Amino acid sequence: MSWSQELRREARRQGLAWNDVRGVFEQLWQGEKLQRERANEVRQTAWFFHRAAFPLCYPFWRHGFVSRWGSRVERADYTVIPGYDELWQEVAWRFPEYAHDGGCQELWDSLLSPYDKLPEREEVYGRAIEVVAE
Repeated sequence: MSWSQELRREARRQGLAWNDVRGVFEQLWQGEKLQRERANEVRQTAWFFHRAAFPLCYPFWRHGFVSRWGSRVERADYTVIPGYDELWQEVAWRFPEYAHDGGCQELWDSLLSPYDKLPEREEVYGRAIEVVAE
């Protein structure tokens, strides 16, 4: 039995209308997307600027910085990344939350952190069932 069938069965067992569960799921799912939207926009913009000469690399914006520079930065500091400060200036111009003392460090901490993936749909449906049940 698939996870969606199991969740439907659980909703039915609790006497919940699946349309109500689905509606709450959509709200929760949009909330998860909105929660990550700004960080993803910053990461994507920084990657495109960093890899402007290599358009075939564009799809790797989610994990490109970690893959390319993560292990080197662990052994040293951000200065091992060519143009690290120029990238910060470009991103800070577009995203003012990084245009302050310490903004370069904040940006690179963010870019070199693991990508914050959306949760599994199954998990969000489970939360939706809990919300509707309340």
